[in-house]
Amino acid sequence: MAGELQDVRMSDGVVLKAKIIGNDSTKVLLLAPHGGPGLSTYKEPEAAYSAFSDKFRILLFDARGSGQSDKKGPLTHARWVDDMEELRQWADADKMILIGGSHAGFLTLEYALTYPEHLHAIIVGDTAAQMSHWGLMNAVKTALVDPRTKDLVDPEQVLRMMSGRLRDFDDLATGFGTISALYAAPPDLKAQSETDVDAVLQTTMFPVLETCNAAMGYCLSRYDVRDRLHEIRVPTMVYVGRHDWITPPSVGKAVADGILGAKFVVYEKSGHFAALEEKTKFRADVLQFLQESGVPGRY
Repeated sequence: MAGELQDVRMSDGVVLKAKIIGNDSTKVLLLAPHGGPGLSTYKEPEAAYSAFSDKFRILLFDARGSGQSDKKGPLTHARWVDDMEELRQWADADKMILIGGSHAGFLTLEYALTYPEHLHAIIVGDTAAQMSHWGLMNAVKTALVDPRTKDLVDPEQVLRMMSGRLRDFDDLATGFGTISALYAAPPDLKAQSETDVDAVLQTTMFPVLETCNAAMGYCLSRYDVRDRLHEIRVPTMVYVGRHDWITPPSVGKAVADGILGAKFVVYEKSGHFAALEEKTKFRADVLQFLQESGVPGRY
């Protein structure tokens, strides 16, 4: 399993592509789902978290409906969470660390509410406990006024993307292309970024229309764990980029405030991908958090 993509069959017959970096079974498993169902792939968390392979076994995968995995439903949060649990079993780990940014943060929170007995800790970043129409409309507003995108975006197209009503592959690909610059730190800070977010997005994106529409439409309209955050009792770290255009610091802080004892970190030079743009500080913060939380490992 070390390093190569494997076929992993789920209980309903769907085949996921997954791989484990590191073959030392004595290391704790770190499961890292990717964000953006129907947009991203395992290569996104690989870029962000592979540096932790000296400390943990890292399990990466394309979610059902994304990347090289089967394009079969159900394309729901509940099924994606169950897939993550089956991947834990496949990796033969009783407990694991779960780390997820953006949409993967939604799934990480839901996994923690569903399978807490299999977690050492969770780390969620640039994410939210609910994505309301108000929050999404604020993102649309940003896209329409930000100098990086205001001359590129089609308001109707951005609304279709945010509501899961994209018409076809070209609508998805061009729509994301017009807003992609917003995911990185602002221009005056980009030179200080440790990773070129634009380049990462170019190499990790794999648009799948049905999956993206399901995630942005059906799933987000039903996603709301605000009233259940207090039930999460595993050690939790919440992080966010100061300049995150879609889940700003106030949204991340609301997640942290809802979870007893959660650690909250703001990365001052980052946009929506703080784990990439401030990799050195992020690594130090994560390892310190895990060590202080008593998570087994070699720190």
